[in-house]
Amino acid sequence: MSFSIDMNNHLKIALAVCMAATALTAGTITYAMTRDGGSFFHDGLLHSFSSYGELRGFLSTMDSYGESNAYYRSPTMSEDTMGGQTPYHSTTNIQVAGVDESDIVKTDGEYLYIASYDKVTIVKAYPSSALSNVTVLDIEDILGFKSENSSASVSGVYLYGAKLVVILSYYEWRNQAGDYAKYAALQWSSTRSLVSVFDIENVSAPKLLFSHGVSGYALTSRMIGSYVYLVGQSTVLLVDRQPYLPLAWDGNSSEEINVRDIYYDPETRDASVFMNLLAVDVVDGDHATTTILAGYASTVYMSLDAMYLSVQKWSGEMLVVETDSAPENEISSRTTIYKVAVDKLTMVNVARGDVHGWLLNQFSMDEKDGFLRVATTTGWSTPESAVYVLDSDLAVIGSLTDLAPNERIYSARFLGDTLYMVTFRQIDPFFVIDLVDPAHPFVVGELKNPGFSSYLHPVDEDHVFGIGSENGSVKISLYNVSDPTNPREQSKCLLPYWSSSSAMYDPKAVLFDFEKGLLVIPVWSSSYEEASGNWTYWDGAYLFDVSIDNGIAVKGTIAHGDSYGYDNVLRALYIEDTLYTLTQSTVKATSLLDLSAQGELIYNIPYWWYYNVYSTATG
Repeated sequence: MSFSIDMNNHLKIALAVCMAATALTAGTITYAMTRDGGSFFHDGLLHSFSSYGELRGFLSTMDSYGESNAYYRSPTMSEDTMGGQTPYHSTTNIQVAGVDESDIVKTDGEYLYIASYDKVTIVKAYPSSALSNVTVLDIEDILGFKSENSSASVSGVYLYGAKLVVILSYYEWRNQAGDYAKYAALQWSSTRSLVSVFDIENVSAPKLLFSHGVSGYALTSRMIGSYVYLVGQSTVLLVDRQPYLPLAWDGNSSEEINVRDIYYDPETRDASVFMNLLAVDVVDGDHATTTILAGYASTVYMSLDAMYLSVQKWSGEMLVVETDSAPENEISSRTTIYKVAVDKLTMVNVARGDVHGWLLNQFSMDEKDGFLRVATTTGWSTPESAVYVLDSDLAVIGSLTDLAPNERIYSARFLGDTLYMVTFRQIDPFFVIDLVDPAHPFVVGELKNPGFSSYLHPVDEDHVFGIGSENGSVKISLYNVSDPTNPREQSKCLLPYWSSSSAMYDPKAVLFDFEKGLLVIPVWSSSYEEASGNWTYWDGAYLFDVSIDNGIAVKGTIAHGDSYGYDNVLRALYIEDTLYTLTQSTVKATSLLDLSAQGELIYNIPYWWYYNVYSTATG
């Protein structure tokens, strides 16, 4: 491994968490990308460095010791890319059609590929009578080299035909006695995010084809066709004010990312992080990288044509007030959004823009017809909501502000030219916002309900369902929006008191199939038995019938997990008429026809399993 600076001369370390004191001037760079035989050009607002000295000079203008202001659809019949038809099965609940998202479990209609901490387990799932463990890929299998004194976390997997793609973060401890600067640099340089691709033609003996990576931990990833896009974030590391360049990895070999491939915003106030983007073609292993020097990215949204990375920027201070009056000074925020146009392996930084407020999650952004629509909450103690429409240059061309005073956004879903949004403080205002004219978004209708919906999902053109909470109970609401000026809660289902569900904050925990009229979510609940003086716990999955005519009703439940509450249901998926529910340790198969048990399999022994077994054995 080569470094651009002499490590022996460094006696101290500083992590750059920077605020810019100056604005740099740079010439405008024109970008060109070829798409479908044509070209489009853009005058970018992000500029690349021409040399290492320019990068060092840019960072030297900042206060290296200052404080940072950055705070850290439906299942379908599938045909594999080899041309063969697989059994009808569910897929990961994603935001944008054609843009896949990694998940802790994927299925090809016969096998389950399950990520659990530092391994991937392949399970024979269909038919359920054959439920069995096939093989386990441990960390050394995934890395392709022997790993010692290290830690790894598999964040998710993808499937592409006979290819299994594993996304992971890897960190290696290296001893360097007597020189803390060297030690810290070695630790920093070993942290990486990786895309490892396996041939699974023979699922009993997967073959690692290649592994590529970039510096930093894996923030998120997406997959379009055969191309995976990974975002790794690494903190800027200064040793004697000399910045370390991020690395690109091929297997266990690395090289510094070319400084000319590092882009920056001349107006940034917080150049504390390298956002390292990696594109990999999982078919032939070709790959490319680009890097943005900015603050910590929080929310990432991706369309078929571009990736949008948002950086949240806070200012002011938190004040505790005893009255309902607003403080004179409070924490406020704005969000900078960077747009990276993508076309296979080509990634071009084409624009940046700013909006007031902070984003809840990826569903707070959506692209349509070249416009980016964004929903934000502004303020903290006296929040308000806003909607912004930005053009292809990320300039704000339309806005709707001062929505829902003293409430913050709990969920948002852009569907076509409409935004459905829920805010909350004591009641649940469900807004229908018209976006047909990008320059003039406006509220069409509003509905107020008790509780809130923290996730919204389309059903058909006239209906949306929400998952949330009301008075300590999980609530499923079916909203009728056929008349957008008068939205109404057509049906509501409340689960037992003191219940919760990961589906309220993790959309991938939602299994919904409109054709089957099926909704499945994880649920856990607790109740107090006065007679015994004990709390009892229930964990499993709830199945709902979803019908436009009959609304939402509980179809049944599947008990799962243990009395300790450690082994909650994480996911549900189906193959043909068999439902599979998944915890950290167990897969359970259940008939969707009559909810009869079809089989159960332990595929993983988590760390807490040993603790419980030991505690039970020793009393």
